[in-house]
Amino acid sequence: MKLFVDTNTLVSGVLYSGNERVLLELGRLGLCELVTNDYVWSEVRDVLSRRHLALSPPEQRGALAFLAQCVFIVADPSAISAKAATGRLNDEKDLPVLLGFEEAGCDLLVTGDRRFRRQVPQAITTKVALRKILENVG
Repeated sequence: MKLFVDTNTLVSGVLYSGNERVLLELGRLGLCELVTNDYVWSEVRDVLSRRHLALSPPEQRGALAFLAQCVFIVADPSAISAKAATGRLNDEKDLPVLLGFEEAGCDLLVTGDRRFRRQVPQAITTKVALRKILENVG
């Protein structure tokens, strides 16, 4: 199963124990293929550097190194693709995520963004993703 993973899922998985961490571990172990793009990766780096998280530069590098073991990073969609997709989502800043999911040929998009899940039928929660992965393994 090939899953595109959004920023909130990656950040939660690296900072907290829970479903998101389990998903990352399943990706690291090769029980599913986790994919994201440069746009999301940049957002993850930005979030991890935020002052309120109080992560030191070595902790930030360690978190990114762990994520790099779990997730494949693909190129962003082209500017032409992004322009052609204008209007598909209420929040235009989510277009690189949607297009990344589509262009990477993923089965599902894993996100904690409820609005995004309402607009994109293939967008699911981490909990649903874990259930689907485990169904495929068994």
